Amino acid sequence: MKPWPRRLFVVSLVASLSLSACTGAEDLDPLPSTAAAADSFLDAFNEGDYETMASMFAEGVAAEWSEERLARWLNGRLEEGAIETVIARRSATPLQPRPTPTEEDGAAPVYEPVSVAYEVAYNSGATPQTVSLEGRFELVFDTADQSWLVDWSPEFVWPGVEDAAGFAILSRFPKRAPIKDRDGRILATGHAGERRYPFGSLAGSTIGHIETTTTDDDDTPAGSLVGGSGLEAAFEEQLAGTPTIRLAIVDGDDKPIERFAPFPGIAGRTLKTTLDVEVQQAAESAYPSSQVGGAVVIQPSTGDVLAVVDSSEFGPGNYVGATGVSPFNRALVGRYPPGSTMKVIPTSAALDSGVMTPGTMLSGPKEYKGVRNFESSAYASLSLADALKFSVNTAFAQVAERLGENRMTKYAELFGFNREPRDERIVAGSQYPPPAGSLSDLMWSAIGQAQVLATPLQMATVAATIANDGRRMEPRFSLDQPKKGKRVVSQQTAAEVTAMMEAVVQGGTGVNANISGLSLAGKTGTAEVDVAGKRENHAWFISFAPSGDPRIAVAVVSEYGGVGGQVAAPIARQIYLNVMPVAP
Repeated sequence: MKPWPRRLFVVSLVASLSLSACTGAEDLDPLPSTAAAADSFLDAFNEGDYETMASMFAEGVAAEWSEERLARWLNGRLEEGAIETVIARRSATPLQPRPTPTEEDGAAPVYEPVSVAYEVAYNSGATPQTVSLEGRFELVFDTADQSWLVDWSPEFVWPGVEDAAGFAILSRFPKRAPIKDRDGRILATGHAGERRYPFGSLAGSTIGHIETTTTDDDDTPAGSLVGGSGLEAAFEEQLAGTPTIRLAIVDGDDKPIERFAPFPGIAGRTLKTTLDVEVQQAAESAYPSSQVGGAVVIQPSTGDVLAVVDSSEFGPGNYVGATGVSPFNRALVGRYPPGSTMKVIPTSAALDSGVMTPGTMLSGPKEYKGVRNFESSAYASLSLADALKFSVNTAFAQVAERLGENRMTKYAELFGFNREPRDERIVAGSQYPPPAGSLSDLMWSAIGQAQVLATPLQMATVAATIANDGRRMEPRFSLDQPKKGKRVVSQQTAAEVTAMMEAVVQGGTGVNANISGLSLAGKTGTAEVDVAGKRENHAWFISFAPSGDPRIAVAVVSEYGGVGGQVAAPIARQIYLNVMPVAP
């Protein structure tokens, strides 16, 4: 028998080696992309796609974290917490393993987990900053499904931070700025819980108090101390400044365990008010303790509110941090029918529009088309000037009739009715409802009844507009607020109305306000209101002085006080006696 040819052996060996090479790693199908798998999982996290996330969990994780549990857990820590957006992205390309041939015994190859570097960026919405943490998670290969799965744990949300349970916004306000009067005297000072009011209850309800918040807000979590009323509340943003804010990771007890870089706040700014301590003291001392109501003193040329008198004493220092406290400032938010003080407006409208002159004759019967005179007085005939001097209701019903609804509404609004106040947190608006075709409402509204309602501040601006040559200055409480003025009536009209208001004080219904040596222009008002079927009267007086060169305008109201000329006019007189020596 011939021996096996050597050449054939060589060929067989080569063939065997060749077959072995054909089953090497380079000839196997590549494994799925680790980068693509990581990106799919991160995208699902970013989009809140809990179904996709749960479907990519490795076997051990999937048994513990269902889609429902994952959704509840993440929502409770992200969507319902201090975080507005969370974005996770790969920070490097992960290793891509090469396929491994099946073992000789048929067992599937085992691949080592692949580490994926990623970054999580957080934005709270409370600051413009984006803060981030870096970490790694692992992909494990499922040979059955031939896919990469995620070995997920809660630390994924806070990589590198142990015991993390959620996020919180930490805020710290700067020291609260002081409130000063127009001459720099301190009305309120000290930070939040240590707020002090050196003048006690002086202008207390106007200055306002500090309260404790009971609910979370954007920058002020529950328990914060903020302006609760008055100027403290109206100028909260200016006084408090903006807080230094930082995002923090907290543990299960809400204690910060990781703080990110702070976003710096802005210091509060001093509120330089238009108030004058000496004028305020003088005005308050003039208002009788037996009366309920208020008074306002303003500077006609600027609209500066110099003093606000509220008969209800309020000491802000007694209410620092108190909740549920709402002092009612009658001079700024009390709305009353203005009674005959309203007659200044139809008088001005009639003169300014050319419908009448001061000498235009009118009748003054006890009653005219449903409008009656106070205490049933009657006049055969009298001029417009005398109708204002003696406050004749039936004559002004005729004035309103001649003016018509459109003119009455136009001038009422020019004088400040139906407007949103500049400082609406401390000042209420005044209303003049258009009569809407009702002659009765038109006539009654001209004498400050019907549905007309005004604050003492509003009626002070009516007098101040005449005092300022017919130009109305928007009331202001801060010297930093711009002076805003608008012409309401001509200078000639203002001069004519001034002379008529002087006559009211010199020999009309306002004689009880007359002061020897001081030219004073004013108008009384007695506003009728129904209280449980009984007629009561609010007493009013609006005025300015000196009438030739006005320095101040004053409005006084006394709730249920009686007749304006008998009650409010004497109060105004005492205010002038006290205030004029110290008025700016």
